[in-house]
Amino acid sequence: MIIYGIKNCDKVRAALKQAKQAGEDVRLHDFRSDGIDVQLLEAMLADIDISQLINKRSTTYRQLDKDTQQNVGIETLAAFPTLIKRPVVFHDNHFTLGLPS
Repeated sequence: MIIYGIKNCDKVRAALKQAKQAGEDVRLHDFRSDGIDVQLLEAMLADIDISQLINKRSTTYRQLDKDTQQNVGIETLAAFPTLIKRPVVFHDNHFTLGLPS
């Protein structure tokens, strides 16, 4: 299992803890230190709709101009990974959003 997010995010830490307590072999992919590219985003978007993936409550989102906010695409998410809701979980060859089940 891979949990994608930011290591100091409370939800990501909770997801890591929950997965470890469930006995999962889990690792963290930190968007800030490990980065994110278009190919990974495309894989995520195969399972998660882009409208669900965008964190519209984030400071980063609020700092975008109105046009960019209405047209967030893969390139914007790659440039500003903190726009991605967290955690994104990769388990059993699928991406899901939220705590692992």
